Amino acid sequence: MAALILVLSGAYIFACHSSCFLVSEIRVRGNERIPADEITEKLQACWDRNILRLDLDEIEGKLKEDVRIRKLKAERRLPGCILVEVEEKAPLLWVNLSSPGSHLRNPGLYGLSIDQEIIPLSRNQLAEDLPIVSGIEMKKEESESSPIPEPYRRWSNPKAQRALEFFGCIAGIDPASSELIAEIHVDDQFCITLYFLRGIKVMMGHDDFEKKWTRVKTVLAGEERVGELTCLDLRFDDQVVLARSTGGSDSGRH
Repeated sequence: MAALILVLSGAYIFACHSSCFLVSEIRVRGNERIPADEITEKLQACWDRNILRLDLDEIEGKLKEDVRIRKLKAERRLPGCILVEVEEKAPLLWVNLSSPGSHLRNPGLYGLSIDQEIIPLSRNQLAEDLPIVSGIEMKKEESESSPIPEPYRRWSNPKAQRALEFFGCIAGIDPASSELIAEIHVDDQFCITLYFLRGIKVMMGHDDFEKKWTRVKTVLAGEERVGELTCLDLRFDDQVVLARSTGGSDSGRH
């Protein structure tokens, strides 16, 4: 055993000083909006250094200073490659900060991340089909002191938090929920109203969202005249009130 330890120790010491293990490649994976060149540029000091003697925690710490990065991991790929796995901050929902009479100097559509951060959007991101959060308005004094929430920083807006909590709740049981929902409206009482892509208004109230979403899916799956539905009201205990474009309405347990 002692001999084996000596052999392995000798091999490691040799590798730590061998030119065979110098960094000759830095590979970036998982990035979409951040150019790989921007990441590798920050690691210029790693080139031609022995890969076994590099401090990966130090590398990760340096790269995490970029506010656009949510998570990352640096790995050694012998003999001379550093692999950087990147998870960028990305929008989970849209939020529209423009409204009639808005005092914002730069109003418009932004992304809202899972960590409740504002994400500036590029043109290609606007093509993504994500629900938009409505009902959020900044007070005049807030907008004058800060034209928009600081990008890539947590935005302590209670309505934005409410929308994210709701969407996280139903997405956890139904990952395809975003394919139905066009808009999530949060009113001043923090009640949730949804607007579906097919034009149906869904009044969810303020609690029991998992159970209510299951009812919504049950109603839609069993409804023969889905095209006539204009509203589903789930604010009442254990029932759904349906409204139709024909002027009729009905209610019942589902």
